[in-house]
Amino acid sequence: MPSARVSRATVLRAVAVTVITATVTLAAACSDEDTVDTIPPPWPTRTTTPDGPPQPPSVDTTPAPTSTITVAGTT
Repeated sequence: MPSARVSRATVLRAVAVTVITATVTLAAACSDEDTVDTIPPPWPTRTTTPDGPPQPPSVDTTPAPTSTITVAGTT
């Protein structure tokens, strides 16, 4: 019949397994990975109606101002 006494190696192995398990569990609990949503949020509802198809950009019809530069000593 085996003895009821637990060997020192068995106790150390049990302590090591417990410490490793606790470390992994704590690391998983503190990880940011579990806070990521797996389901994206719904699209926002449209509050305005569309204005129709895109229009070409408007062109400014006013002429650009002109300037004259005179340099002294030239004609």
